[in-house]
Amino acid sequence: MAAMALLAVGAGSLRAAPVSDAVIANKRCIDCHGQRKIIDLPIEERRTMLDAPPDYQLEVGPREGLYVTAKHLGESVHKGVTCVECHTEAEKLPHAPKLAPPSCAASCHDDVAVKYNLSTHAEVAAEKPDAGAPLCVTCHGGHSIKPKSDRTARTYPLNVINLCADCHQQHKAPTPSGHESGEFIATYLESVHGKAVAEAGLIVAATCVDCHHAHDVLPAANPESSVSRMNVPLTCGRCHVGIEDIYKDSVHGQKLAAGDEKAPVCTSCHTAHGITRASEPAFKLDIINECGDCHDKPIHEGGLSLYETYRNSYHGQVTALGSTRGAKCSDCHGAHDILPESNPASRVSPQRRAETCGSCHPGASASFAQFMPHADYTVPDGFPLLHYVWLYFMVVISSTFAFFGMHSVFWAIRSTIIRIKHGKHKHDHDTKPGIRRFQTLDRVNHALMVVSFFGLTLTGMPLFFSDQPWAQTMANLFGGAHSAGVLHRVFAIMLIANFVIHIYNVISRIRKYGIKSTLFSSSTLLPRPRDLTDMLAMLKWFFVGGKQPTFSRWTYWEKFDYWAEIFGTFVIGGSGIMLWFPNFCAQIMPGWMFNIATVVHGYEALLAVGFIFTIHFFNANLRPEKFPVDTVIFTGHMPEEEFIHERGDEYAEVVKAGQLDSLRVPPTPAWKRRIAIVAGVIAMAIGITMVALIVLAGLKVL
Repeated sequence: MAAMALLAVGAGSLRAAPVSDAVIANKRCIDCHGQRKIIDLPIEERRTMLDAPPDYQLEVGPREGLYVTAKHLGESVHKGVTCVECHTEAEKLPHAPKLAPPSCAASCHDDVAVKYNLSTHAEVAAEKPDAGAPLCVTCHGGHSIKPKSDRTARTYPLNVINLCADCHQQHKAPTPSGHESGEFIATYLESVHGKAVAEAGLIVAATCVDCHHAHDVLPAANPESSVSRMNVPLTCGRCHVGIEDIYKDSVHGQKLAAGDEKAPVCTSCHTAHGITRASEPAFKLDIINECGDCHDKPIHEGGLSLYETYRNSYHGQVTALGSTRGAKCSDCHGAHDILPESNPASRVSPQRRAETCGSCHPGASASFAQFMPHADYTVPDGFPLLHYVWLYFMVVISSTFAFFGMHSVFWAIRSTIIRIKHGKHKHDHDTKPGIRRFQTLDRVNHALMVVSFFGLTLTGMPLFFSDQPWAQTMANLFGGAHSAGVLHRVFAIMLIANFVIHIYNVISRIRKYGIKSTLFSSSTLLPRPRDLTDMLAMLKWFFVGGKQPTFSRWTYWEKFDYWAEIFGTFVIGGSGIMLWFPNFCAQIMPGWMFNIATVVHGYEALLAVGFIFTIHFFNANLRPEKFPVDTVIFTGHMPEEEFIHERGDEYAEVVKAGQLDSLRVPPTPAWKRRIAIVAGVIAMAIGITMVALIVLAGLKVL
């Protein structure tokens, strides 16, 4: 009896459960559409359920969309809406075989319809009905529409990117900006926003609809678009509120507010779809190019732009080699808070410049901050002294290579003529005694010079030619720009140590032979009137022929090499030390001296590298008489007949002084000469390759 009573109560409860009017009204539709077999119902049977003319051709094949259950409708946001409110033509049964598409705007979503009808999607749908432009059901679904807060909804933040991608990845026509539509999808998925959504599952990260909106999607060229240039800061500012506030007060934000459509906005620097973290190396290295796109006008008439002057500075050069440690535009000027230099709050204002420099150079003083990061040395306007220093090097480099270049050419021609007439002049290195030319310490000096010079060249030239494709490759061979810089300093220390050794050697000789014999005899390296006579005699031989001049201990071109090396060591070394220890040097000199030191260091090095690897290589090794390598600097000896032939005057002097026997040494072993030749050929191959790369860089071929 108790069980019967319980069943009666249960039955009463079921009868009392409220049933919505929509459920009751929809039952007439569900009776047919709620049966799964309707998907595969034969055409003949389907025709009996419809008000279709006898000749009407029904669609063949399964019809998944016909199957709609009460569960589908009950889980939808439209569970209170009857079927016929959308499918008005189905109010009378049996209904027509094809119903008109439901209009979401007819009585419910008229506000959304206004936005949609103005959108690109609506425009395409109207012009090309078969193009597949999205309609309401494309994005929201048909019968099982879920609120966008529902995890299973198509428009849920984690799902909406796939929803948009499914269509845009199929587009064949390029976008108005000329990009492939699918390219944006891949770019977005690799961006900081895309990874946050697709990989980290962050529903607060920006999706397509956050930037482009959902219903009123418009092209960026449309001023009303949420992604038009003028509206981009507002769109980004919906999430990045603090950044937008800072940007509004910046020089860029003020220009945009004044109507300047060229003023940079968020996407100018961060791009639209491929946004990366500002801390990423790729972003740091590329941001200067973004700044350079706008700041590409010459600072002074006929001069360089801000972008070009930055690229010519140490900061720009080391950045071009892939270093993220060099100062970028935003490190000095700020990123979103860029202000005019005249504004005291600006990071580059006179009031704050030392503070800004100090963020990378701790302890930077006001004197240090007088460094001019955008100094243009190519024109006299702005920094005349720097321009004339650069001009000095242009004159020196041009005149040096013009004179000695022609000197080498004429020498090669005359030597070739003699070689053709008389054959190769053979020297016996293996059986006859040689003449000692260099002491052990001299050869050690030269070896250290070779190692340090090549090291400085290979680690320094990539910085000077940082805009060349080979420069970064060469820097990477040394571990990157930073490691190359460390090695450059190591080789600089070696060069200084070698110079100290040489000075010690000179002092030792003065103490041994006396100052007069060392500095003022025929064997001195100091310039003498005879050097001019020798040069004129050599030029006469080039053009007239006759007997080739002979020389004393040192020739005029060897003296030029020597004093150029001494002078270059002081110039390159001094300027290098200034740049190596800027904080210390700024205590005794103004910061703009670093600008001069940069030009001096770079162009003096360029002169040295070019001269050594061309003129010196020819004079010492590549002329027909010496080709391929003169081994004397490696072995310290030369054949006696070669000594007589080339240094006849010195030979006469040592014979007269009775010193010839003291200079004679045993023949140099053949294996030593072979090693010397191999080392020399390798060194010259490296040097000549560097010269070729430098020439190609100057011609802007690469």
